[in-house]
Amino acid sequence: MRKFTLFLVLGLAAIIALAFLWPEKTYKPYKVSEAYKTQAEAYNIPSMPADWTWNSFETKEGTYLRWGETGNRMTAETTIIIIPGYTATVSMYGEHIDLLAERGFHVIGLDLRGQGGSERHFKDQPEKLWVEDFSVYSQDVAQFVMSQSFSDDHKIIPMAMSFGGHVALRTAGEYPKVFDGLALIAPAIEPKAGDMEFKKALSLMNTLRKFGKAKRYVPGNTDWQPVGENYSIAGIELCSSNPNRLYLRDAIFTRMPEQRVGGVTNQWGAEFFESSEVIREAKFLEAITIPIYIASAERDDFVVTETNHTVCNESLKNCRYVTYNETGHCLPQESDDVVNSIFDEIEKLSKNLQN
Repeated sequence: MRKFTLFLVLGLAAIIALAFLWPEKTYKPYKVSEAYKTQAEAYNIPSMPADWTWNSFETKEGTYLRWGETGNRMTAETTIIIIPGYTATVSMYGEHIDLLAERGFHVIGLDLRGQGGSERHFKDQPEKLWVEDFSVYSQDVAQFVMSQSFSDDHKIIPMAMSFGGHVALRTAGEYPKVFDGLALIAPAIEPKAGDMEFKKALSLMNTLRKFGKAKRYVPGNTDWQPVGENYSIAGIELCSSNPNRLYLRDAIFTRMPEQRVGGVTNQWGAEFFESSEVIREAKFLEAITIPIYIASAERDDFVVTETNHTVCNESLKNCRYVTYNETGHCLPQESDDVVNSIFDEIEKLSKNLQN
């Protein structure tokens, strides 16, 4: 045990030393090969619905967020707000928005700050996310929803993925009147840090922050690079078993490099992990009484599914938990059967709210 502890300490010391010695490079977007570019240009990225309009929302401190909506606001009883996960963009979800609108929902898509078409924090490092405190995200979402001036009887449900699910859950806890229900898709209530334990990863990021390396990527992280070179290969270990949807983000990032988001920075990662500790507190969760649906993947390399299950069964008062077999973390990018099942659950949630 002593040898293992010594090895771990030396390993962490080496990582920290490397972070100090390795200079930060001038930003240069990753350049894909011509063969890869050809694949990306041929890849099917579904268009937004014909009645879709893009808009911009300015937060109280002056950050611009990109959002869009379908044209049926005045006739729908429920609005679904799509909140993408980490690095993701609303531009990935044209097909999903269309399918939800066909079910009678008014659909809004919101790019969180630093992602998609929303404003970036660093002009010289546009792929790096940054927040002083993670509560900024829930504040952004609450401000945005309240700015929409929906009537009291209009129902609002976020369909929030991964990191977006984390933000939606925190918003529900801090701003109880903003949402009527939650559809959390593989929510990152407790994010994974690869093979490193949660507390050790948080300690490492906080150490690097203290030594002035908050803006640097967590060791092993970089600016965006593609998941794989061959768009015909898919698997739940890559995030989705469906090649027709798995590469949506990478194809968009190749064709629209201004939407790219890179790896985790020490500042963002530490704030994310500290926020995880906040939203996993029993008092925080037990105060959330609105109906919640949590979708879970069979294999999830990004979030701790056991935590999601425990939170749903033991702390949230009105929660339904569904696991989808033979799926990866990117559930909206899985098969038609999985996507339609998720939408069926959202429709059930919406009907329950109307009763």
